[in-house]
Amino acid sequence: MTGREAWAGRTPAELLRHRGPALLLAAIETFDGETIACTSRREGPWPWPLVLEGAAQTAGLLAGLAGGLSNRAVIAEYRGVVVHVERHDGPISFRARIERRLLHFWRCRIEGRAADGALLLEGRVSLAPGAGD
Repeated sequence: MTGREAWAGRTPAELLRHRGPALLLAAIETFDGETIACTSRREGPWPWPLVLEGAAQTAGLLAGLAGGLSNRAVIAEYRGVVVHVERHDGPISFRARIERRLLHFWRCRIEGRAADGALLLEGRVSLAPGAGD
């Protein structure tokens, strides 16, 4: 099954291992095999660490749908994270784009944006296979 087929009609809750308040993504807005955009599950408040986690969940979803990692993937590294807003109230659009794959590691550019398009946070996250992968 390709990434596009795996995505069709599915929600982040069905694809990620996160549950309850730990699951920050509501729906997949777009996915083209290299880039994904997801909506947030809640309106806020969003302190910047939660924006970073939502963006990382989006990157993990991207790596899984692109056929690279299972939902047991782990964060190996954050790099170049820039926090533009310390806290945001309102929905967020999370985006991730595959930047590089090296062996079993996936590096993605990530960002979180407010509904008006204002950039809240940006950076890179590297993902690695989790235990049992």
